[in-house]
Amino acid sequence: MVARDDNKYVIYPVYFDRDVSRLRGRKVPQKHAVEKPTLEKIAKAAQSLGLHPVLEKDAFHSSAPWRKEGRILIEKKGPKTKLLLQLSNRL
Repeated sequence: MVARDDNKYVIYPVYFDRDVSRLRGRKVPQKHAVEKPTLEKIAKAAQSLGLHPVLEKDAFHSSAPWRKEGRILIEKKGPKTKLLLQLSNRL
């Protein structure tokens, strides 16, 4: 489990999923969302931004614990909303 003082952002694929509502976990605007984002695609986008993502493939988002899509840990550098938009633009 990642603690707040670990200086990492936790990123889930559901944050970018076009088919998921904001209430169910999407974090980016609909126009920036993509269809069926995967952990690998998000990690590749993070690497292209010069970040060093750490993949945790067995993790799940609290809104859908039956779907173990994994999560990515990224070192905090600036606001999370800005990071999510940068990642969505790369996806």
